[in-house]
Amino acid sequence: MSELIIENVTKKYGKNLVLDDVSLKLIQGHCYGLLGRNGAGKSTLINIIMQRCPRKGGKILLDGKPVDNNDMLLSRMFCMSDSAVYPAEFKLKTIFSITAAMYPSFDTDYAKKLAELFGLDLKKRVGKLSTGYNTIYKVILALASNADFIFLDEPVLGIDVNQRETFYRELARKMSESGSCFVVSTHIIEEMQNLIDTVIILHKGKILLCDETENLMTAYISVTGKAELVNSFTADKEVIGCESMSLFKTALIKGVPDDIPEGLTSETVNLQKLFYFLTGGAPDLP
Repeated sequence: MSELIIENVTKKYGKNLVLDDVSLKLIQGHCYGLLGRNGAGKSTLINIIMQRCPRKGGKILLDGKPVDNNDMLLSRMFCMSDSAVYPAEFKLKTIFSITAAMYPSFDTDYAKKLAELFGLDLKKRVGKLSTGYNTIYKVILALASNADFIFLDEPVLGIDVNQRETFYRELARKMSESGSCFVVSTHIIEEMQNLIDTVIILHKGKILLCDETENLMTAYISVTGKAELVNSFTADKEVIGCESMSLFKTALIKGVPDDIPEGLTSETVNLQKLFYFLTGGAPDLP
């Protein structure tokens, strides 16, 4: 299996440190969820990997070789994002042809089938597309690219629930058949939970967490009850975060104790709730 290594990558915009010594290993055959709050550096990291913006330091290696200025290695990676890549007057069929010329493994027939499935008119100019269809055509290019490493930056932006379900179904099928590595950056965490096998949380420019989804789902629980009872029970435990409402309190704790006292309810947490607590929850009102 091929490996993409991100090693000690740093990026600054002026005095603002966006990425701080970030290191990751991405392996073919896996689907990674790249999660982070707005401004965490997710899109910047993807753009650096794809050589779309310069970095201050670090290395990007594909199978041990630097990807810098290496068109052959870069053709093994594909990225979709909300950035405008093609001029507004280009027709979609032209964009499909250009992409096929750039990516040797691009499956034009599959791309056309996806366009029909999503109801996308290939005769349309890209500048005339709605927000949803602007996302959809980029998703189609990504899925049809057959690249070894495929980055999907907000792949459901502006698309409706039916189209999202179609995308998730196609992504799951592609994952099982292609052996590609998918890295999905999204804020719709709950919908992606069953597709990603590894979670990466980028927080304030650093890797806060990188672990298998299954491990995370069994490593934490939340307990809810009257505040004094929750406080007493969690006094000797690792509390990740808390929320209070009137006399009641919910605490997320690491570990799964088997001695939950009467008066408290406990439940496993989904990935979205875990992300919420790990990245600071909601700010307190003044």
